[in-house]
Amino acid sequence: MILASKLTSYLNQLLSIRDFEEAAINGLQVQGGKKVQKVAFAVDGVMDTFQAAADWGADYLIVHHGLFWGRPFALRGADYRRIKCLIQAEIALYAVHLPLDAHLELGHAARLLKHLGVQDPLEPFGRYKDTFIGAMGMVAEVKRDELLDKLQDLFPEIIKTLNFGREKIRRIACITGQGADFHYLKEAQIKNIDLYISGEATHPSFHYCREQQINLALCGHYQTETFGIKSLMEHLKTEFNLDVRFFDFPTGL
Repeated sequence: MILASKLTSYLNQLLSIRDFEEAAINGLQVQGGKKVQKVAFAVDGVMDTFQAAADWGADYLIVHHGLFWGRPFALRGADYRRIKCLIQAEIALYAVHLPLDAHLELGHAARLLKHLGVQDPLEPFGRYKDTFIGAMGMVAEVKRDELLDKLQDLFPEIIKTLNFGREKIRRIACITGQGADFHYLKEAQIKNIDLYISGEATHPSFHYCREQQINLALCGHYQTETFGIKSLMEHLKTEFNLDVRFFDFPTGL
């Protein structure tokens, strides 16, 4: 068991949340009880997650997509029911968005790349304001189709690939979620990335990748953002001997 205040402070420091300026409010969003033993984890801070965490008896819930995104809103309807569920169950809600995207040890991109055999050290990728929100690294030279087979095993239901680049892969970069806009595709081109991985893209990305000869793998917004949450879960379990559980509510997107 750990004090909630100590766990929150530890997370703030571990994830360097003060280094990121964005719309999302990173850190503790809803206060819960004073002591924590059971910590729930999920990608999305939504009613399904909150109710599942409450039914399990969670003291603390860590999500990637929280409730507050920089704009005030009235607590009515679904928004009210979400807050009510957390308060009634005395569950603290902690949200970590871009800091978990960016973390080169525990982050989504870092852990996904490690699953593909990318070698240390990883480097930051995907400039966002004064920081980076993804990762890049090297693999032993491999045929594109062999690497895409590995991705297919990781994401069997949703993967979409645009195979317009080199057939032999050495340099791989990743920004999970909605990370395939022109800005990051251009960065991939400049840095000679052989395969760029993200969650989803907009329609014009197809033509940009074809004309610029970029290999792009789209593996789903939700699925690519399970990696960091699960990695953080295992880290906290080991560090503090907590009871942990990941609640999986995939969107298919």
